Amino acid sequence: MLNEIKSSSVFQGGQRQTKPMRRFLRKFSNDWSMDFSAMLAYNLLITLLPIAVALFGILGLVLKNYPDTQKEVKDKIIHLFPSDNTTQGGIKQVVDLAFNQLSKDAGLILAIGIFFALFGASRLFIAIDKCMTIVYRLPQRTFLRQNMLAFGMLFFFIIIIPIILAASSAPSALLSFIPGGGGRFGTFLAGMLFSLIVAFIFFESIYWFVPNKKMSFKVTWCGSLVAAGTLEIFIILFPLYVRRFMGNYAGQIGFAVILLLFFFYFATILILGAQINAFFFEHYKPLVDGLGTYLSYMHDEHGVGDQRRPLCEHRTDIQPTTATERAMTSQSSPRHIWFNKLCPSKTTSSTEQDREGEHMI
Repeated sequence: MLNEIKSSSVFQGGQRQTKPMRRFLRKFSNDWSMDFSAMLAYNLLITLLPIAVALFGILGLVLKNYPDTQKEVKDKIIHLFPSDNTTQGGIKQVVDLAFNQLSKDAGLILAIGIFFALFGASRLFIAIDKCMTIVYRLPQRTFLRQNMLAFGMLFFFIIIIPIILAASSAPSALLSFIPGGGGRFGTFLAGMLFSLIVAFIFFESIYWFVPNKKMSFKVTWCGSLVAAGTLEIFIILFPLYVRRFMGNYAGQIGFAVILLLFFFYFATILILGAQINAFFFEHYKPLVDGLGTYLSYMHDEHGVGDQRRPLCEHRTDIQPTTATERAMTSQSSPRHIWFNKLCPSKTTSSTEQDREGEHMI
């Protein structure tokens, strides 16, 4: 009976239609996307205070003589997060600390505080960069280039976030001047549209600059759009989820749990957009097995029974003497073979990729 169903034209047609999506889900799973989402969520949680100190502490210094404007900015920041009392109460404490603490310091203490806040906040973008090396099968940046990227992205967001906060408050300010329900509803929709555009710019900047390769808009726009739309829906539904299923969480522990869950879903959306770009637009294929199992296969094949031996030799260990030997070595070295197997090229023929992964579907 089961064989008859599998051999039917309807079943086979369904398999053909769903094959791209099944292979995408296999890539998403084999790349350990959910595990890296958890890693990013933890990084977001531990860098929340340094980011707040770096951004809002500087804003606190700039707005020190404008308490009304400072209060308005703080309220806007707090209301960006889920609208349950536990989460917003915890965020308020973090924002108040960031706004008030640095403004009380001066001189060298102030400079040291800002430096360490910037350094701690930049670690988040290093974690995102490492996730992109798995999604796009890329070599990792050197220490210097990695930190230059992290600080560059951090300064970019420090500049853009105040602009976003100022512009996103415009629809709310207009509501008090627009009479009638229709005008208010239109303003609400305009605010939602603007929020979607802001989220799109946020994800597009990450997908464009963070991967260690040259990117273009035509291979990043779809993932950014999907991630932005999903984030907007998530921000609307998450407070309902918290009130319905997490009402018993209270205090500082409840704040940490809820915020960690929020960051986990946010990180999942971030990696989902990157996976969409890599699979559907740059045609990177899934690994034939999970990342850990695949590394185990590579170690068994190239470790030669010695667990202390690296998976691939350093290129300086191979010293060919002639041009022919150098050419042959570069194509047949353990390093080259291992890298090609671990990082399937996006130009690999579809027939070969179908054969290697058919039993996994």
